[in-house]
Amino acid sequence: MLDGTNYVRSIQRANPDGSLTFYCAIEEGLVFRVAKGVDLMANLVHALEAITSAIGPPQAMLVFDCILRKLEISQLKLRSDVGALLRGHGAVGFNTYGEQYQGVHVNQTLVGIAFGKAAA
Repeated sequence: MLDGTNYVRSIQRANPDGSLTFYCAIEEGLVFRVAKGVDLMANLVHALEAITSAIGPPQAMLVFDCILRKLEISQLKLRSDVGALLRGHGAVGFNTYGEQYQGVHVNQTLVGIAFGKAAA
């Protein structure tokens, strides 16, 4: 938690001395909470429905997916389902090693921009 907002900061490994190594820099004094993931497919479907509701069917989407989501998608055997869903919404992009949000490095995110058709 940083300034009252929760951010995902993924643990890379637990060390023999009891410390944790993260995939990103962790500032001293941050408050940590254990989080539970949500259904990845349901969450993605909901996000794409919200985009479609806001701008109509996307003409194209440029997306950046954290490598940790790619690993989760592979572990859950959802690669073809997620790929089909994103392709169906005109998405192209690539995997990253996390994203920056307001100067904070976060993990397990999908960020992007959706392009809609111009209003008549």
